[in-house]
Amino acid sequence: MSKMSRRDFFKTAAIGAAGVGLVGLTGCTPTDEKTPSNNIPTGQGGTPLPGNLTLDQFQDSMVKLDPINNFAGEVTVDIVVVGAGAAGVPAAVTAAEEGASVAVLQKQSAVVSQGNCGSGLIVEKSDTEGLLRYAHHTNNLNNWRSDFDLLKAYVMSSGEAVQWLYKRGRLMGTTAENPNDKGLYMYIDTSKDFTGEWTDGRYSRFDYGKAKAHMYAPWVGPKPNNAGTFLSYVLDEAAEEYSDRMKIYYSTPGVQVIKDGDQVKGVVGQLADGSYVKFNANKAVILATGDYQNNPSMVRHWCPDVANFDKKQFQKTGDGHLMAITAGAVMEDIVHTKMLHDFDAGPMYEEPFLYVNMKGKRFCNEFIGFVYMNDIMLHQDMYKGGKNYDDPEKGSLGWYCQVFDSDYVNNPAFETVVPPTVLEKYMPEISDEEYSASHNGETRTGVFTYLIDTWRADSLEELAEKLGIEDKDAFIDTIERYNELCAKGVDEDFGKDKKWMNPIKKPPFYGIRRHLRVSALCSGVYTNAHGQALDQNKQPIKGLYCVGNLGGKFYGGVDYPFHATGLSLGRCYTFGRLAGKHAATLPGGTKKLEESGTTTIYTHSVAASGDWKDGTYQGASPGVFGDHIKVTVTVSGGKITAITVDEHKETTDIGGVAFPTYIDAVIANQSTEIDAIAGATRTMEGFVAAVNDALGKASK
Repeated sequence: MSKMSRRDFFKTAAIGAAGVGLVGLTGCTPTDEKTPSNNIPTGQGGTPLPGNLTLDQFQDSMVKLDPINNFAGEVTVDIVVVGAGAAGVPAAVTAAEEGASVAVLQKQSAVVSQGNCGSGLIVEKSDTEGLLRYAHHTNNLNNWRSDFDLLKAYVMSSGEAVQWLYKRGRLMGTTAENPNDKGLYMYIDTSKDFTGEWTDGRYSRFDYGKAKAHMYAPWVGPKPNNAGTFLSYVLDEAAEEYSDRMKIYYSTPGVQVIKDGDQVKGVVGQLADGSYVKFNANKAVILATGDYQNNPSMVRHWCPDVANFDKKQFQKTGDGHLMAITAGAVMEDIVHTKMLHDFDAGPMYEEPFLYVNMKGKRFCNEFIGFVYMNDIMLHQDMYKGGKNYDDPEKGSLGWYCQVFDSDYVNNPAFETVVPPTVLEKYMPEISDEEYSASHNGETRTGVFTYLIDTWRADSLEELAEKLGIEDKDAFIDTIERYNELCAKGVDEDFGKDKKWMNPIKKPPFYGIRRHLRVSALCSGVYTNAHGQALDQNKQPIKGLYCVGNLGGKFYGGVDYPFHATGLSLGRCYTFGRLAGKHAATLPGGTKKLEESGTTTIYTHSVAASGDWKDGTYQGASPGVFGDHIKVTVTVSGGKITAITVDEHKETTDIGGVAFPTYIDAVIANQSTEIDAIAGATRTMEGFVAAVNDALGKASK
């Protein structure tokens, strides 16, 4: 495979689509190569693209501007759902349950979602005042910029939606001792009552009084399984159940909305060979394509704060946003809500230990909510070490280290610390075999092994080396200064309360290198409580729904509110289901699925077949320097759920840092048909061959 930029990687991984046309809507002329790429293209009549969009934003997406008139095939159904994730799956399955015929277009070759907890408010265990106060509380944390009707729709409907979906996934009542038939179970329960005074333990408080809202919030997995794991079989099983009127078109991104007058009537899908299929919708189109974090031009315009942070997801290029806007929808006002966190490097992500940047210097009062750390990191330098996913040469923001000594468990102020034996689960220098041997045969589960980044050392110098601190002398000086302030009982540098000042003196010493990445951008186009997209007059656009991270204005603050676990996934589940129900009630429809011509193209590589037995498989293939790249691939529920690189001799700063990108891409696409990052092509070829070797052993 040829070298390509990261932009190309996101656009073409696993689907091989043709490039985006450079012609504007309604007969716009091509842009000359000398024209600045951020100019707004205009039609012959001088009309700019809708919503003041720029050509770059389309070039960084799959959406086509040229009118598409030649089709290899045609599909007609009642409802077309674009995107098979946390919102698209509930939308499609609900619509089918309601009797509609449904076509699901999915850009990747599998269902894609992240996260492990989706929560909802249980109406039967709450009172009306409590539910509305929960909505008011959320609006408060969103800087009062939420559409309150959307919050009310969530609190009144989310409990039913979440429980319905978990029942579909056969997850209700499961435990580690009693998993479902796919090996999944609810491994943590963070359900709670919002009543009395709520506090985040830092600076935010909200008084519910005697009112009560009950939040249902189990975690499903455990990692590396996530929401995508169970959503995958929920969708596939629904397609089998309603096989006469529901079909999933994988590796088929939606690239253009079809309108007839003022009504959306369908979507154009693109096949792997670049040809197009016309998907007609008798009732409606539901766009559920996720956010736009992998569209650099959209990020620079709508959420520039995250431009220099690494991104957790792949191929989230704002396709749905752009299609919706070309159909008349209106994007939320800037500022857009962002979610950046790191729950993978190690536990205790909010404990106010000493924080140092990658130059070894303290940079803040550590008593701050984890949700806001990305804002603090905007003032730090880029870092090129560790597992940079986007651009190893440029580096990224979001890297810092929590540092503490072995006496941390004895400070009564640290209420949520975990013991050293639990920390060992997150230490990459401890192999799975070593971990099992020292933990009574227990296997290392519940972590992404390629993301763990917790370290232990007998000296501070050794710890600095393991953490990748760039200035070790500055690190030692920082520790000495911090210990001096602890002894004084006054933080003269940043003002942290003395109860959190724990000196770092007793070995072994610990450090967790945190890596804040973009989990989601949570803003989209204006919608109503049914998920219908709204035009500039705040009127529903006929036949168009936008849900999940494509729909707004549910949030509105700069940062995602962390007052309730699972709000993000829960919101996606809820509005996907609401949209599916509402769209199914629209007039028209035949309850039939009709196809003609070529509507799918199947890939033929071993890893794209998806026909695998559950289990753990090893594979190997020569790398750049002749030594073998050895991998372990885990298949659960017929899906690739985890890949570890067990051994390699690739260069640390090029090939080595590319592995996490390749791992994420294969898992996201359920395929080894991925493209190379510039400079690491041969590493990719060896990695892909090793994974294919493992999957060959898993093939049925």
